Amino acid sequence: MSLVHAKSSGKGFVQCRNIGVVFGSDDTRVEAVKDVSLHVNPSEFVSLIGPSGCGKSSMLSILAGFTQPTSGDATVDGAKIRKPGSDRGVVFQQYSLFPWLTVRKNVEFGLRMAGVPRSKRETDARTLLGLAGLLAFENHYPDQLSGGMRQRIGIVRALATSPQVLLMDEPFGALDTQTRAVMQEILTNMWQKFRISVLFITHDIEESVFLSDRIYVMTARPGRIKAEIEVPLPRPRTAQMTTTKEFSDLVQRLKALIREESLAAMGSELSDGGITGFGIDVGPHGIGNVL
Repeated sequence: MSLVHAKSSGKGFVQCRNIGVVFGSDDTRVEAVKDVSLHVNPSEFVSLIGPSGCGKSSMLSILAGFTQPTSGDATVDGAKIRKPGSDRGVVFQQYSLFPWLTVRKNVEFGLRMAGVPRSKRETDARTLLGLAGLLAFENHYPDQLSGGMRQRIGIVRALATSPQVLLMDEPFGALDTQTRAVMQEILTNMWQKFRISVLFITHDIEESVFLSDRIYVMTARPGRIKAEIEVPLPRPRTAQMTTTKEFSDLVQRLKALIREESLAAMGSELSDGGITGFGIDVGPHGIGNVL
């Protein structure tokens, strides 16, 4: 099985330069993203966070090749992104599995489309399912499995074609809290094995700190890069790490940044006593801590 590790190949360098995204025209014109530049190094795990509507998913759509930016450009290993490609795997929040195919057949799908012989794609799919703890369910159908299991299959399917980059758009957003925590550990363990480049979109600040090497924070619309935060926590990451002061300090720092942008997105004016115009008092335990 040729699951190429970006760590050893040096591939999977993602770069966005001065990306701008505008929807509509004239009276309906909306500037969603403005002058965004970011990068993901080979084998690096990077998260993109920010208030709702800041353009996070628009950025991922551009990197996936689903849409083109209004201005600027995006590249993988120096090649301009013009359309979807096998060098990029994508995992969405909603389970994008084929309900009429078994678990193994879902994982094999991309390999079959790439012309991989049947015996090899079966072997590759079963190997990946084994690594994800899902081999016992290879002949089940998606609707027979839990949400967390279905999302694991989605991740495995995205990895099956050996992409250099994995793009993940809030993949755990539909899961309950306990399942989400387990999936975060599973994902970081799988990433440790494959070390491909990852751009991860999330609203969950704790999740971004637990998973990432670096985090980009976007502003309210039009989305710009507000901050770039290093996450110097050691790997491998475990649940116990979330109780450390270092983890808590990073979370609080990010919450403060997002709080500013969330308030800006609401169109509120700050004063010393709270938010004018809404009658909401924002204290140290106010809405800025509920994100």
